[in-house]
Amino acid sequence: MLNLSSLSAPKGGHILALVLITVLLGACGQRDAPESTAPSPPDTTVADTMTVDRVLRTDDRFSTLTASLDSTGLDSILAGNGPYTLFAPPNAAFDALPNGTLPVLLSDRTDRLRTILAHHVVEQRVPLSSLSDTTTLVTLADDSLRIQPSDSTFTIENARVLDADITVANGLIHVIDAVLRPPEATE
Repeated sequence: MLNLSSLSAPKGGHILALVLITVLLGACGQRDAPESTAPSPPDTTVADTMTVDRVLRTDDRFSTLTASLDSTGLDSILAGNGPYTLFAPPNAAFDALPNGTLPVLLSDRTDRLRTILAHHVVEQRVPLSSLSDTTTLVTLADDSLRIQPSDSTFTIENARVLDADITVANGLIHVIDAVLRPPEATE
């Protein structure tokens, strides 16, 4: 007669096989888990909320520009979908204006200030790195802005570009060293 006990697994062998199968099946299930359950690495790109307006607010160099945009309502435009290109004068450029100019513009002449600031905005993405010839653009003030490349920099009318092609969610920012003056704002 055949002794079946000699064919059976060693003592505890069934339990070990059952544990191995359970572990292997469990591991397979984890591999098929949705990706959303795993934490994602930090994003190093500009967040969609980092619009022209938001980026200006995070940089102390632009506190005067930000206050000026706020007083004219242009801040809400630059927070919109765009695309926009802003030629952004830092605080030092506003400090170089004739004494008393900015306080008057901020309090009594906000219409003039809006025209001046709108002359700094183009309703399209204009990467300076892609320009090789003199280019004329139409601004938000519905006038012309002339960009001229030179050997190592760009000139926007009377201003020199200090930092170009800063990419934001809704356009580009180019830091310039002067406040641009639209044709009707010359005095």
